[in-house]
Amino acid sequence: MKKTIRYTLRIAGALLGIFLLLWLGLIGFILLKKQTLLEKARTEIKEHFGGDLQVGALDISFFRHFPSATLRLSDVSLRDSLWQKHHHDLLKASSIYVSMGPFKSLFSGKLQLSQIFVEKAALYFYTDSTGYSNTYLLRDRQPASPAKPVKASNGDLPDISLSDVRWVDEKQDKHKLLDFDVKSLKASLDRDGRAIRINASTEIHVNSFAFNTEKGSFLKDKDLAGRLTVVFNTASKIVQFDKVTIRIDGHPFELSGRFFPTISPDPFFLSVDTKDARFKDLSSLLTPNIQQKLDQYDIDKPVTVHAQLDAGSADDHTPQIQVRMNLEKASVLTPAGRFTNASFKASFTNEWKKGLKREDENSGIRLLGFSGELQSLPLQSDTLTITNLKHPQMACDLRSSFPIPLLNEVTGSETLQFQSGFCQMNLYYKGPLSENDTAGTTVNGHLDLDSAGVTYLPARLALTNANGRLLFKDQDLVIERLSAKTGSTRIQVKGIAKNLVALLDRNAENVSMDWQLTTPILDLEDFVGLTGPGSSTTKKTSKGLLNASFNRIDQLLKDVAVHVAFEADDLEYKKFSGAHAKANLIFDDHRIQLTKLTVQQGSGSLDLKATLLRKGRENPLELESHLDQVDLPKLFAAFNNFGQDALTSKNLKGRLTANIKLSGLLTDKVKIATGSMKGNVDFTITGGQLVDFEPMEKIHETVLKNRDLSDIRFAELQNQMDIDSTTLYLHRMEINSTAFTLFVEGYYNLKRGPDMSLQVPLSNLKKDWNPNIPPTSKGNDGKAGLSVRLRARRVDDGKLKVSWDPFRKALKKDKH
Repeated sequence: MKKTIRYTLRIAGALLGIFLLLWLGLIGFILLKKQTLLEKARTEIKEHFGGDLQVGALDISFFRHFPSATLRLSDVSLRDSLWQKHHHDLLKASSIYVSMGPFKSLFSGKLQLSQIFVEKAALYFYTDSTGYSNTYLLRDRQPASPAKPVKASNGDLPDISLSDVRWVDEKQDKHKLLDFDVKSLKASLDRDGRAIRINASTEIHVNSFAFNTEKGSFLKDKDLAGRLTVVFNTASKIVQFDKVTIRIDGHPFELSGRFFPTISPDPFFLSVDTKDARFKDLSSLLTPNIQQKLDQYDIDKPVTVHAQLDAGSADDHTPQIQVRMNLEKASVLTPAGRFTNASFKASFTNEWKKGLKREDENSGIRLLGFSGELQSLPLQSDTLTITNLKHPQMACDLRSSFPIPLLNEVTGSETLQFQSGFCQMNLYYKGPLSENDTAGTTVNGHLDLDSAGVTYLPARLALTNANGRLLFKDQDLVIERLSAKTGSTRIQVKGIAKNLVALLDRNAENVSMDWQLTTPILDLEDFVGLTGPGSSTTKKTSKGLLNASFNRIDQLLKDVAVHVAFEADDLEYKKFSGAHAKANLIFDDHRIQLTKLTVQQGSGSLDLKATLLRKGRENPLELESHLDQVDLPKLFAAFNNFGQDALTSKNLKGRLTANIKLSGLLTDKVKIATGSMKGNVDFTITGGQLVDFEPMEKIHETVLKNRDLSDIRFAELQNQMDIDSTTLYLHRMEINSTAFTLFVEGYYNLKRGPDMSLQVPLSNLKKDWNPNIPPTSKGNDGKAGLSVRLRARRVDDGKLKVSWDPFRKALKKDKH
């Protein structure tokens, strides 16, 4: 054993001695031929490169890359003929080392390159806007002498090492800029027939990776590191690599690609795959304009992404970009809000329409099989697309089934409060994403309501148990069928809100609303809240998905006129009742206009039009009404004897025809403000009858003691009554009855009662008076002849007193 070791050591020592002798012999040869070798190297370099090549110094080192002998080139620069114009050296290096294999060189009889080292250098490949390029310096040149260039034998190629090298490829004619700081690169080259295999490890900082400088750079200020194998085909000039792993800012990416450097305009194909990457980290790898749009989004869990860049088109220098990403049960932040439990398959392309220019206007995003929840609102979409990323347009189908109270959080509405029920939604939306975009928006589909409850907050008007379908047709909302209940009134609603969808893009000028309401019984007390102040709302602070849109809808409900036509088989308001009611109304935040109301009451009818300005506690009211053959007792009973107690429904019979014009103030409690009412009433009473009327009893005590005044039937009465504040003035009126003929004129004060002047003609005292035949009417302005003047008024003790009034004090207005 010891003998074997001893022989082995002797053989190793002998081989080492031979190696040292050969190496020393090579050194001696090089030292003897140093000047000749250096001159030959300088000549070879000059002849190989065109342009202005400057080499500061040439030297040979034996120990820098032992055992290889190394040729050092210092302060090297290579300039093209137009350097004075653009000032970009194609090559500028502090040191370039070319090492030669000593034994290969000895055995071959030629200098064999082993490694090339480049340190503190810059490579700048420049093409100006006209297409001129300094890369012509790298083209093959015929040698100036018959000497053959130094090359590797047996297919061996030298290894290459770069350290602190800046590499720039600028093509101004194509707006392309690739700019890398190569911190280190070590590459070994192996030839296999026509293929050169490059195995490299590298650390690179990306300054610019821009295929269109106007749009910015990919991978801006990112660090790349990794090991890769690249194959270069010397025949086809194709550079390719397959599934190499590069770490970008520490995260691994798998890359495959093919490049065609000798073909204009530099086509290439590159695919990138990564797993478990943060969305924000991925978006930071893209150009600034894409980053800006993607920064509005975020995903809470790592994602897997496949991307590819294809620059194979000569018509467009911008690479075609395709990105695919799948997501399962993630939380996604968007400008609309945060989606939870979101799942979808997403893809992006910058060539939405084939053949068009690859830019933001032709870029798009597609989501397939989307499902998720937004503020607890479940949403589904088979296909969602966002196109034209400069002015984003979205198209999608949306489906959902949800409890209606969820809309309070989603909409943030200040006028509508959603109370109960369930909604089925099936819509197709097409329109802009930007709040400031005024492009057309269309919505088609329907909402099905089941037992819905909604309160209109300004009027405290609650709709309950609403069932039906709401249709969206392009810009319009159509109520196809809807039944609901408010208070005790059950209503059926149909109608249309034209251009309502325009509110989504802030174009509400042409919005109009027309509704038709029908009901068996309409109780107006269920709607008195509508007469209150229009802008009273409950301020909310929530910011929901549709908050901006519903702010505009809230404003719409205040500003836009709503036209309502309703029909009711029966109409009720407190004690008033009518049949076959029809009305047309216009609502907005400032007024309620009743353009027409017709109601039948027994064999009579009532027509009414009115305008109410909605200002707060006291609201100006103007109304005009025509009554035709209305039953007097029912009318007085329905309106509580119009606030007076002198003449009540118990005292009246007959039918009233009247034209009424009034103005006043209506309080928010739906009462006439004291002292605000003014107007006049022109009336005709037919078939009139007074029953147990106290003033007649008082007249009976004073005059006409032999007449029965407990039940008096009148001939037709016609007159005018003026209303001013709390005072009613009755013009001189002839009352021609079965009991007497008299003339009445005077005032009725709603606070102090009547103060009336009664003119009783003495002709009433005739003994041949027939109670069944009223005397001939002389008219309101007729002469009564000799008469008795009486005054009927309420005295301090509250009792009605009829007294003699020869001086007509009852008509002296200053006393009232």
